[in-house]
Amino acid sequence: MLGTLGIKLILSKILHIQDDAHISDILRSKFGTFKNFHTMLYTCAKEFDLMEAETPVRLLKTLLLPTVLFVMITVVCNFVVKEYKSWLNMETEAKSPGAGEPKPKDNKTDHPISKDVVGKPNAEVLYHVFQLIAFTVMAVIIMRLKLFLTPQMALFASLIASRQFFSWLGPKSRHYAIVAAILAAMSIGGYFNIKMELSITGEFSNWPMEQMVEWIKANTHKDAVFCGPMPTMATVKLSANRPIVNHPHYEDAGLRARTKEVYSMYSRKSLAEIKEKLVKLRVNYAVVEQSWCIRKTREGCGMPEIWDIEDPSNRGKMPACEILQGQNVGPHFRRVFKNDVYDILEVIV
Repeated sequence: MLGTLGIKLILSKILHIQDDAHISDILRSKFGTFKNFHTMLYTCAKEFDLMEAETPVRLLKTLLLPTVLFVMITVVCNFVVKEYKSWLNMETEAKSPGAGEPKPKDNKTDHPISKDVVGKPNAEVLYHVFQLIAFTVMAVIIMRLKLFLTPQMALFASLIASRQFFSWLGPKSRHYAIVAAILAAMSIGGYFNIKMELSITGEFSNWPMEQMVEWIKANTHKDAVFCGPMPTMATVKLSANRPIVNHPHYEDAGLRARTKEVYSMYSRKSLAEIKEKLVKLRVNYAVVEQSWCIRKTREGCGMPEIWDIEDPSNRGKMPACEILQGQNVGPHFRRVFKNDVYDILEVIV
């Protein structure tokens, strides 16, 4: 693992790969006081917060967590006992007469045959133990990553039916009866979870977005370039088929840099400076989502507050997004569309 990590770091340095550089910054922000624009966009989102207490409770109710813990203890104890016995056998062989005699050779390779060369039994199960531990750590640190943890837990819990690890429960009939009882108990919580999901009814409707997309399709050239909040830009690209300069694939280093320039609309910089940045990106229209100027998931997570970390020299000034939502946005911009949620501003070159 350390070798793989080392090779990756060396190749990243040699090839100047920066796409995943933000991951180390996120970890630094999780375990320290480090903050910058990109880490704040991640850590201020609920999905990237620590795992909520509700998740372990739900896993307890479905008996998945207790089953996984039971299997984990059994498997680890099994490995420890086998390794200890293997070590005792090696000690015994080393002390036995004839231990120093040459070992028989393999006819194909002409190398001495040794028990040490033989692969460890159930190595794949040990791999899943470490995989489960890694996914658990990831999910606790970043709640969104529990999408990897839960399937791995279900996969690992299936070892409860393994005779190799649980033959000590007794005959097959008793063992499988216990497995059936566990599955039956799990299905109770699973039934209520499915019932709750099926009870959710409704339909998605976002009329302000539909109104904006229809205006874009009817009133802008097909080559007009747009910028704005990443989720909104995905809709503009998919529904209006207009070129965009940023979108939600934030793992790309170039995209992160462009998004930071675009999000200067929510900073406290001057409109002239913001226009200069957008012109360099060849933007024709900027979409300003009004709620982004004021909303925050917690203290210090509003867009102007995030920019205060990155741009302390402008701290205390009025956010540019508030000015852009006002009546007078000239001479750098011209409002061409407005509804209850979105403003579309044409960049005047």
